[in-house]
Amino acid sequence: MDTSSSNVPVKRSHSESSCNEAYTTENLIQQPAALDSLPETAEVEDEMVRESVLIDVVWRGSEQYPLRIPKYATILSVKALLEELTGVDAESQKLLGLVRGQLPRDSDTLVGLGVSSGTRVRLVGTPLCDRLQPREGLSGSGLWESEMPPGPSDDAISGGLARMARSQVLSTDWQMQLQRIVEDTEIRVLNAPRAGRKLVVLDLDYTLFDCKNVSGNVTDMARPGLHEFLAAIYPVYDLIVWSQTRWHIVESKITLLGMLTHPHYKITTALDISSMLTIHALRNGREVDHQVKPLEFIWTRFPDHYCRQNTIHIDDLSRNFALNWQNGLKIRAFKRADTQPRTDTELYKLARYLLHISALPSLEALDHSQWHSYKN
Repeated sequence: MDTSSSNVPVKRSHSESSCNEAYTTENLIQQPAALDSLPETAEVEDEMVRESVLIDVVWRGSEQYPLRIPKYATILSVKALLEELTGVDAESQKLLGLVRGQLPRDSDTLVGLGVSSGTRVRLVGTPLCDRLQPREGLSGSGLWESEMPPGPSDDAISGGLARMARSQVLSTDWQMQLQRIVEDTEIRVLNAPRAGRKLVVLDLDYTLFDCKNVSGNVTDMARPGLHEFLAAIYPVYDLIVWSQTRWHIVESKITLLGMLTHPHYKITTALDISSMLTIHALRNGREVDHQVKPLEFIWTRFPDHYCRQNTIHIDDLSRNFALNWQNGLKIRAFKRADTQPRTDTELYKLARYLLHISALPSLEALDHSQWHSYKN
């Protein structure tokens, strides 16, 4: 495709390079005609609602968290949601009232325990921030609050200011960290990579999921159009979820959201905080240490499928792109879904953009910072 005559934003400079997987006109996947032609997912989501139970969790005597959760969810999944809402880490939580006279096992399911809607549960546990003092110089309030920025919020920065706020890496120490992570980190491949597909790497919290939605309704926590978006791009993109939390939290969230069992798309793998590394950088005029998601980790582990030319990383925090700016696409954060009208259309617009560029032999020349202004 000749990008000079298209509506796709292109960078002014572009270095010619190639990856192990050659993309030619013969092996390109045909672009779906339109997002509107997607298979209906409403029935799937309605089934998830029907197959759920409402439990009323009480903490500290007065704080209440009504959670509507699929009845097949494990106790660990329930704890994962409560960790996000209360700051009590899942390992320290005790849930009283689910089973008479004993504590349920993390592997037990709500349906297996016979939990019915309206069950009242008491949470016993203390937030980690109340039990541990943060180490000197460490920002943030704990593992569950992993998305707290080291400087001004990314949402408050736009246009030229956003470019000025980019993290300028000041040290090469990250290269040694990356080598160690590549060698030591286990990857759970859920579905094998497919030949000829490009790759979309997706953040989870505030990109696809409002992790602080106090309504506790998993259906409301998902960003509007989540399943339609993933189903639309799946024919031409493999999907990897990468979240800055621990593995059991990531697994619980994508399970509760129905992302592992949806009939119209499959997740290649999910990555957690153990695949991230820390860089020393200049950001917003001051030196900071912050974590990033190095795409080189994926490219090294899947060299026959993914590379710089066929990967897009979608995140609500631009600092996560620090090592791979040319591959980063910043999306507006999805927050306060419980109090604001569900008028968010980011994923519908993003699907059209990704489908429009999917036939390009390489994505390296694109300027994803302009994706939002793309017009059909």
